[in-house]
Amino acid sequence: MRLQRLAIMTGVIRRGMILRDFFKEAVRCNVPGLPYVDDRDRIVGRISIRDVYKHIAVPDSILRLADAMGDQTDRLDLPEMKVLEALNMPVEDCLLGNIPSVSPSSAIVKALALMEVHNTSYIFLIEDGVYKGVVTRMVVAKRMLECVMDLEREQRLTHTGNEAK
Repeated sequence: MRLQRLAIMTGVIRRGMILRDFFKEAVRCNVPGLPYVDDRDRIVGRISIRDVYKHIAVPDSILRLADAMGDQTDRLDLPEMKVLEALNMPVEDCLLGNIPSVSPSSAIVKALALMEVHNTSYIFLIEDGVYKGVVTRMVVAKRMLECVMDLEREQRLTHTGNEAK
């Protein structure tokens, strides 16, 4: 099974956009990250929801205390004003330089291995420098389930056909 069939087509993020633009597109496409392109539409980075949260809401100092925090952490919560301020930040404030990517004709196993190496839940499909979409672990899981259901359906049909003879 090749990745091309699993690609989720998304928009890209570019200079001049703010985090709100990133969130809108990521939520619209239900993906955890988007490519960042330069003025010539070359992918030069990525923006990840996970890293945005780490930047605006969950600094390393809180991570060390996460298990010890109680449920009543109102002083640490994100007030609406902080959210408004954060979503108006330029996307470049959260830009990541590493760009996990594979060819659209690559095997799923390669994509999953690279996602693991890069500690990410998504990978970009890039062919000859052109962005062809993103594949997430959840899309792969969905496709695996569809394959199993197709096989079970075929087995039921075959089994039913043999009984009729």
